[in-house]
Formats: sequence, C-alpha cells, structure tokens
Amino acid sequence: MNQLDPLTAVAAPSRLDFDLLQTFVAICESGNFSKAAERVHRTPSAVSLQVKKLEEMLGRELFRREARSVTLTGDGEVLLGYARRMQKLCDETMHHFKLPPMEGRVRFGAPFDSGVVAIPELLSRFARTHPHVEVDVRLDSSTALRRRCLAGEIDLVLVSCDDGHTERMEIVHTEPLVWVGLRHGRAQGHSPLPLALADHGCSWRGRALAALDAAGVSYRISYSSEFCQGQIAAVRADLAIAPLPLSVVEPPLVCLDESTGLPPLGSYDVQLMRRVGAGPMADALALHITDCFRALRGRGARLFA
Repeated sequence: MNQLDPLTAVAAPSRLDFDLLQTFVAICESGNFSKAAERVHRTPSAVSLQVKKLEEMLGRELFRREARSVTLTGDGEVLLGYARRMQKLCDETMHHFKLPPMEGRVRFGAPFDSGVVAIPELLSRFARTHPHVEVDVRLDSSTALRRRCLAGEIDLVLVSCDDGHTERMEIVHTEPLVWVGLRHGRAQGHSPLPLALADHGCSWRGRALAALDAAGVSYRISYSSEFCQGQIAAVRADLAIAPLPLSVVEPPLVCLDESTGLPPLGSYDVQLMRRVGAGPMADALALHITDCFRALRGRGARLFA
C-alpha cells in the first residue's frame, strides 16, 4: 500500500503536528517503535497511534512493518528530510530566544581529525544565533587540548583521549573503533602485522596495541601520523592496516572482522570539556555542539575526515 484513502487525505488537517514529527524521527533513528517510545517517553501503543494519525493526516504510508523493525517507504524518506529540517529550525529558534544577546569571544578547540563535517556545521549554526560572538578555533591533539583547557587557555574543547581524567567531561558522541584495511588487500595477511597508527597519546593507538598484545598477535608499527588521513593513505596503499572510527570506512576501505584473527576494539567516546568559569558564551556554543553531533548521527553523516 503506497497511498491511503484519498478522501482521508483531503479531510486531513492542513498543518502538521510537530509532536507527531518528533516521534516519527525517533522511530527512524532508533529503528523500531519500542526504542522510539523510550526516547519520546510514551508507550509503544501510543507511538503506534501517533504514526497512524500522521499517516492519516498525510494520506501516505510511511513505514514498512517487519518482525522486529521498521523501514521507511519512499514517502517516509521524503517526510524524514522535511522533519529534520523542521527540527533544526526549531532548535535554532530555541537557542536564539533561550539565551540573551551576547557579544565577545569564545575559544574552542578540537582534535586535528575530528569534526571535519561537524565543526563547519556547528560554527554556521552558532553564527546564525550569536552573530556578534567571535569563535577562536584551535586544532591540536586531544591530550594537548585537555591540558590547555585545564590551564584556562581554551574555553571549550572536544577530546577523545582515554587518560583517566573525567573532570568537566560530557560525552557528545560514541562510535565503534574498527580495524580498517584495503579491499582485497594483502597487508592484513602479513606477519608481523603492519600497522598505521596515530601518534603517541591517541586513545585509538593505545587501545589497538593493548588489544593485540592481549590476543597474542605479532605486529610492527610501520607508519605513525598525527592525522588520521596519514593512516588512511597507508591503508589505501595496502602498506598497513589501521584502527579507525567506523565513519571513515568507505570504498576501497573495508572493516576487517574477527574472522581475520584481529581482536575487537569496542567503541570510543568524543567528550566535551569546559574551562572552569567559561561563561554563558561557552554554554551557548556547548548546546550547539551537542545538538550538532546528535543531528549528524541521525543523518548517518561521516564525522571524521
């Protein structure tokens, strides 16, 4: 069924209920009604009724129901694009009126390789809601950024280091860390295993080496780089494999699963850290950062270069 009764569509209200759209987006992002119900704080039956009402309002079927999940119809995909644009506009509206007008400067830091997509979008959004605030962006390693934030040199930083320090940290993104190789490549079959790693201090490097040591896998560090683009270049040349975020994997790169004898790496967190007494401008930018990462996760966007 691609369309509901056209008479129903004619009789439908001319304005969409934003609450119904929020539930619709929650279903799309979680993959089923039960998880969406938890996110919107409703019962699964109430969520089902909301979807039915939305479909009746639009005169279109939005989901294909399966045993334990749902998939979007073509009309559902179209509506999802509109719904996310409406959510984004609503968020920006709330940001604009929630905080008083501000002027001044906020200092923001991010790792070299994180936020290639996220940072431009969040800066654009922040500029629209706080046009008189200057954002001073610094790129550095996670370890250096955390140290500079503690020293009061930067107001707000994104970090992904596992150094045991959790003061003033807020998790804004979680992503699987995977072994990455070249499709049909030979590097993963070599012994000792050639690795392309980030520089010392990177959580990806430490986690990968610890996992290989625990699994008894022989390896050698063939390449090191402060940028993950350097690791990716070595992998694309089939000179090594690398531990990298799932979001960087696109042809000709592939994930190397446990059938290759490689140990799992789990997930890693991107955390937001604030300087003590950073002030309202940093608070406003922090709201945009969390919203931006959430929106990018929902769209399945690549968050890293």
